[in-house]
Amino acid sequence: MSIAQFKDETGNRYGRLTVVERAHVKRTLQERSGSIWRCLCDCGTELLAHGHRLRSKTLKECVKCNAAWGDGR
Repeated sequence: MSIAQFKDETGNRYGRLTVVERAHVKRTLQERSGSIWRCLCDCGTELLAHGHRLRSKTLKECVKCNAAWGDGR
C-alpha cells in the first residue's frame, strides 16, 4: 500500500490567507480525502482549511474578514 502524495502548500498565499503548515487532524472514513492546512489570515486569525478549497479559491479569508469586507474584495 502506498502513501498518498500531497502538494506542499506551506508558505503559499490564497487571498488574505497564508498557509503555515499541514495540520495532522484525525478524520473519519466518510470525510473527503485530501490534506488539511493550518492557515493564518492577515488579521491574525488562525484556521484550518482543506487544500482543494484554497486552490479553487472558495476560501480566501477568515469568517471575520469575510463579514467585514464581503466577497467583493
